[in-house]
Amino acid sequence: MTVMSRECSALPCIAVVVATTCIGAAALGETLDDGLSALQAGYETLALEPLQAAVRIFRARADISDVDGSMHYHLARALEGLGLYHASRDEQDDARRRFGEGLEAAKIAVERGPTAAAYQTELGNLYGNLAGQSGMVGKMRNGLLASAAFARALELDPRNALAHVGIGIAKLETPQAFGGSIADALAEFRTARTVDPACDEAWTWEGIALRRQGAAADARHAFTKALELNPRSSHARRELDALDEDF
Repeated sequence: MTVMSRECSALPCIAVVVATTCIGAAALGETLDDGLSALQAGYETLALEPLQAAVRIFRARADISDVDGSMHYHLARALEGLGLYHASRDEQDDARRRFGEGLEAAKIAVERGPTAAAYQTELGNLYGNLAGQSGMVGKMRNGLLASAAFARALELDPRNALAHVGIGIAKLETPQAFGGSIADALAEFRTARTVDPACDEAWTWEGIALRRQGAAADARHAFTKALELNPRSSHARRELDALDEDF
């Protein structure tokens, strides 16, 4: 069997895939831009319906063709958003299930695009979220995997702000006896907003760290800055409301 015969025999399959893609898109009436818009709206506000729409759109596209891993990356982010939605409602079993599904999608994205820093960052995010849902052993194991993914993301792109945020979260959530440090976490959050002044999550997490230090006024300033950058951020809004209730 020659290479030519393999290429020729594949042509009908390619035609079927293209036709299926076109038919699926037309039937659903949903575009890639629809998926990205739903993902952004749902992720920022932790709104269920747009997150479910994003999962539906990206899962359909990932199932058809995803050579570079981008559809699985977007699917992973949408599933992470659903996990965060359930976690915010204390629906922990649903949160763990969604984070686990997102992790599998992120692994596929990394396998298909191993040099994409954003894919590594999302992998780290999902390991980090699973760490927060785990017991002591799972927390340590998933925390180490999250840190490794963030470190790899920064090797690929030293100016990846969200990878700096991820490392900062790991420093913040790790007990001091195991290498955690609020000071080191703050340094990472501040590096993140230096390399990307529009990174509202860097300000939100800086506020969380400052609150743990008892610096309520500085924490309020950080949450307010996050909301100035992204008025739709449900994360910053929740943290600011909680701060106002306590202080």
